[in-house]
Amino acid sequence: MGRKFKIAQAIFLGSVLQGLGMAMFLFPNHIPSGGAAGIAVLLNFWFQVPHGLTVWAVNFSLLLTAVKWLEPVTVVGTMASITMTSVSVQIFESLFPAMTTNNIWLDLFYGAVLLGTGVGILYKYNISNGGFGALALMISIYRGGKPGTALFLMNAFIFMLTASVIAWGIVIQALVCQWISTKIIDAIYQIRLRPLFMPIAGYRNKK
Repeated sequence: MGRKFKIAQAIFLGSVLQGLGMAMFLFPNHIPSGGAAGIAVLLNFWFQVPHGLTVWAVNFSLLLTAVKWLEPVTVVGTMASITMTSVSVQIFESLFPAMTTNNIWLDLFYGAVLLGTGVGILYKYNISNGGFGALALMISIYRGGKPGTALFLMNAFIFMLTASVIAWGIVIQALVCQWISTKIIDAIYQIRLRPLFMPIAGYRNKK
């Protein structure tokens, strides 16, 4: 029961943090935080489709491609994180519209730090943030290596494909955002957070 409770806490905290970074700092500047978010930015720009709705639909669809390679707990947790992130984006955009610093690079930094921290917490418990995150986690589990690096490479490919639609400056900012968040994701993934993060009575660290 303690393990499930900690996973639920990680899903909630990680999802809310990345939703906050996207809604408050990245989306207002049309900076995509990843491949799915890039699609969300485009659909919102063209058709005013809510960011949260597109993020959920694209991430959930992409998750289905990795379902057979992931553990059931990872799939269920990822579905929960996708939903929580999308809801968080909608709530933050509704309550705090356009609450930026008026400095795009500062917004980018804050957004990337929140995004990387949130995704890193999810990855610590083998829960992905959906979409390409699910594929990155799958690669990390079965082929080894850092999930943040795999995520960066896949998203960079998506950014380059959409460069003809999104201004080159935004693509560069998106890559910088990915680089910053990747470093944070990999750092959190490699350190032992569990004794420090959300301690629970009776928890004993096992090696």
